[in-house]
Amino acid sequence: MADPMLFNNCINNLDEHSKCNGKLDYPCGSMQPAAGKQAALCEERCDSGIGSMNEKDEEVLREIRELSLADKPEAAHSWKEFVSEDGDTFLHLAIIHGAGDIVFQILNNTRVGDQYLHHQNNLKQTPMHLAVITQQPKVLKALLWAGGDLGLRDINGNSPLHIACEMNLFLCVEAISDFSTRHDIRNLLDSKNYNGLTCLQLAVKSRLHQMVKYLTQLGADINAQEPSSGRTALHLAVEEQDPEMVSLLVRCGADPNVLMYNGCTPYHLTLGRDNSRIQTELISVTDPSLCIMWEEEQMWESESSDWEVPFSYDDCAIGGLPLRC
Repeated sequence: MADPMLFNNCINNLDEHSKCNGKLDYPCGSMQPAAGKQAALCEERCDSGIGSMNEKDEEVLREIRELSLADKPEAAHSWKEFVSEDGDTFLHLAIIHGAGDIVFQILNNTRVGDQYLHHQNNLKQTPMHLAVITQQPKVLKALLWAGGDLGLRDINGNSPLHIACEMNLFLCVEAISDFSTRHDIRNLLDSKNYNGLTCLQLAVKSRLHQMVKYLTQLGADINAQEPSSGRTALHLAVEEQDPEMVSLLVRCGADPNVLMYNGCTPYHLTLGRDNSRIQTELISVTDPSLCIMWEEEQMWESESSDWEVPFSYDDCAIGGLPLRC
């Protein structure tokens, strides 16, 4: 029989959080306060369903307190039908509030691959998304063994792996990698979110050097281009003005000659930017024929001494008076 005290503590946590706008912070790559670009992730929120529980849920609470059904010939499953106003099931809520024992009791009373495990809340988050966001790799592993779907996306098009890579959560990335085949992990790594970014590109934008190195070792496509403008991870590193990331990507095999849709190499993106170290490194590995853009050549040619603009207008006037040329 499930421990009633444990679940009561979980419910008390729900009630306490309901006084704080019913939301749980989206934590960053560690349990310590985030700094810099990682701090922006903490502004995200995950649904908790807090505030949606009322007197009508008392029967459901009693049933979920007794999820261990070893001594019962028949199981009551109305707890599976509970969905908060934020779209969260009891499994979502148990993960959000760190009630690991309740999570495992729920999993023990669901079949492998049960659709209940794939339920998405109003932010399209599955229990696995929340296990990553709340940094619970053991819960993530349990969900994987129970048949959770790694391919489902949240409202931003992120899979659980996208979130783990962006938040610098090595244990979660390792759990997903260990559970997946080589083919599956590469498909997950190279899939793009709704901003067109792969897991590796998210890590580059977040300046996570060790994560980038690990993802390339797992087989991530280092030269993948995002669909909006054709930028690769190396283009993004230049935009971030991160010389260590640029050096790392070059060492890991990034192609400095990949062109964006407008014809720019990563080297071209260094022009007009302050970091000369990045420019020096990239010009030494970029094909010399690509180092000068066609538009630049035309510009210099157009400024030669014999260049003229023919003036063919004879009807120009200033203040109503014809302009004589």
